Amino acid sequence: MRLLLAALSLALATIPSLATAELDLNGNLIGIPPVSWDTPGDPCGQCAAAYAILGVEFKGTDLWGITQSGLLYHFANCGVVETVQTQVSAFTFGLGFDSTRNLWIITSPQTDRVYQVDLAGSVVASWATPGAGPVGAAYDVSRDLYWITDFAQTRIYSVDPDTGLPGPAFNAPAGTRIAGTGYNAGADVLFYNGRDQAMSYCISASSGQLLFSFPVPQGGGNNGQGAGCDPATGNGWLAHFEQPFLFCVESCGGPTAVAPATWGTIKSLYD
Repeated sequence: MRLLLAALSLALATIPSLATAELDLNGNLIGIPPVSWDTPGDPCGQCAAAYAILGVEFKGTDLWGITQSGLLYHFANCGVVETVQTQVSAFTFGLGFDSTRNLWIITSPQTDRVYQVDLAGSVVASWATPGAGPVGAAYDVSRDLYWITDFAQTRIYSVDPDTGLPGPAFNAPAGTRIAGTGYNAGADVLFYNGRDQAMSYCISASSGQLLFSFPVPQGGGNNGQGAGCDPATGNGWLAHFEQPFLFCVESCGGPTAVAPATWGTIKSLYD
């Protein structure tokens, strides 16, 4: 037993601090050595985007962005391969994609509305949002609802995609003047930014619990803006207010949730 405890103490001493360790969906440290560690917020790439991109989203595995005039940009290998002008031109900030209905989700803090827009850019439907500052949108395929980040209420709420009626909502557990909404279905994680803190946050979509946070790449003020999750990798992408880039960060909980190590797992390593 003494040998076991000594080995366990040595192993625990090698575990990274909470400031740098990867966490599971319950906020626990993931893995026991020899598992390799991956720190949320680590950079995983960037794309030049000198187009004042506000909202960011993935349609399938393709990266898209939207400007405040409702112009959609389609990126492939960091190059713009397509643009679509939508009928929503009133300070469009939030961008999501409804994969069930094959529609864009666009929010405007100027009109305080959420819009469904077809692939040609035409408005299919729109509803007043529950709050007065919608600056992010994401589609939750498992619950069939739209998550919307609201900077005026510091709140993340949802609406029904068929009726526009309000659904579940959370007070943002961290950050102010929040912006952007990404959703990773595999990990059931929501990803957003606090612009006053230049920080990004990942929270549980079932409880609103803060899972982890990390600085926005290259910091600065009023950052980040849009947020989206790549379903193929689990990485997050965000728009930057000051730098003409879209940044990739390791976030959104990864493509699948990872169970925390149990005492039985730890014991089996050192028996």
